[in-house]
Amino acid sequence: MTYDFGVLRELRKRKNLTINKLSALCGVSYVALSKLERNHGNPELKTLERIAKSMGISVHHLLAMAARQQPILSSEKTCKILGKALCRYVDLDGTRVFLVRAPKGACGDAPEFHNDDSERCFVLDGQVKVTVRGDEYLLKPGDGLVWDSVLDHKYDVLEPATFVAVLSPKRP
Repeated sequence: MTYDFGVLRELRKRKNLTINKLSALCGVSYVALSKLERNHGNPELKTLERIAKSMGISVHHLLAMAARQQPILSSEKTCKILGKALCRYVDLDGTRVFLVRAPKGACGDAPEFHNDDSERCFVLDGQVKVTVRGDEYLLKPGDGLVWDSVLDHKYDVLEPATFVAVLSPKRP
């Protein structure tokens, strides 16, 4: 995999830091930072840790930004879930975002979409009961809930509802 550390310049400028100020904050020489910003050199992990820490981000996020400079476009798909709910969804580099329009009585879960993810539900209109490990949560417009998607759970639509469900990989 190749990395584009030119992203460092953008991050530095966003934080209103000169290269000299960043150098002082992270203890990495001006010359080394300048080379990295121009994609010259091969930084050690320890160097990247110091730079990331001084910018208030994790090394993981710094590397992720350096690995992908271009946005990723993804087109929506449609499916039926919860027995009879119409679902539009898009996979955004491993995070799946679902817009669900469900009639009263739609119920179940969608195990075909679950990995080792965090699941989030945000109700736009209607009422949805989400049961996670036997505990029931009544969600009304403006309510949200987050849980580990490997836990036993199900949705019950109590009145016609529109909601957003997001399945995202767990953070390291």
